[in-house]
Amino acid sequence: MIEISDITHAMMYIDDIEVVVFDLDDTLYSEKEYVKSGFRAVSRILPQINDAEEKLWKAFEEKKLVFNEVLQSEGIFKEELKNLCVEEYHCHIPNIHMYDGVVEMLVKIRNQGRKIGIITDGRPEGQRAKIENLNIEKYVDDIIVTDELGGINYRKPCTESFSLMRKRMEKCFVREIPYFKMCYIGDNIKKDFIAPQKLGMRCIWFKNTEGLYF
Repeated sequence: MIEISDITHAMMYIDDIEVVVFDLDDTLYSEKEYVKSGFRAVSRILPQINDAEEKLWKAFEEKKLVFNEVLQSEGIFKEELKNLCVEEYHCHIPNIHMYDGVVEMLVKIRNQGRKIGIITDGRPEGQRAKIENLNIEKYVDDIIVTDELGGINYRKPCTESFSLMRKRMEKCFVREIPYFKMCYIGDNIKKDFIAPQKLGMRCIWFKNTEGLYF
């Protein structure tokens, strides 16, 4: 396991790698930024709550069930209203940005003749909204949202998405790509690297101390 403290430092460890696969959340952009963006969207459908965005974030920082906590504390909890908040959060158009240097790194990797993929877990509508807002598709060769393969059972540490990414990249190269010529770069030490290590891929841990779940 290679450990880096800056995502752009990954460039130092891929000289012999042909396919570079990234995680998305807290690897290429800040997930805290997404959460705040979601709470901002939800606050707009809760005009009856003063400072709703701040109260939602406080509940989140306290690791509480955010919408239950805030709606109950305001005395307006209803299951339908909670569900509306959840839907708004996951389907909102996010206001997020890639980390400094990420675009330049992706461009450099591709200019070197390597292929780039993204494997990310999460509800498809939310992940696809992030991908679209970041405008990241033009910098990579393939993106797999694991839930789209058949539900949450395909999320990491399931190996299916990594095997599929390999097959798709082999079509790009029109030849076989051994797993040891692939690497996975992610931030979640608990789940990101179980599958790629099992398959024989190189693993690079972005030790993101500002990450949501660090």
